[in-house]
Amino acid sequence: MDSVVPIPLETFKLGFIGAGKMAESIARGVVHSGVLPASRISTSHSNPTRRAVFESLGVKLLHQNRDVIDYHRIVTIPFLVLLLVFGTVW
Repeated sequence: MDSVVPIPLETFKLGFIGAGKMAESIARGVVHSGVLPASRISTSHSNPTRRAVFESLGVKLLHQNRDVIDYHRIVTIPFLVLLLVFGTVW
């Protein structure tokens, strides 16, 4: 059995597809706890209000979701997490 090699924290980057409330909560927790610096987290969103929330955390904002995918090894899709865990997003 192959051993699992963890991603080193000094190079780990986290991207969010969707900059909604769940992504905000995760990003806020990761930044405030010191797990990752905000400079290694990114997302994209067209809504200026949502962009402002992430900018206030220091999170990098990219132009489109494709840029998030291209920039990161690990990408989370909070909307999909809700769907898989709860069977609904409401």
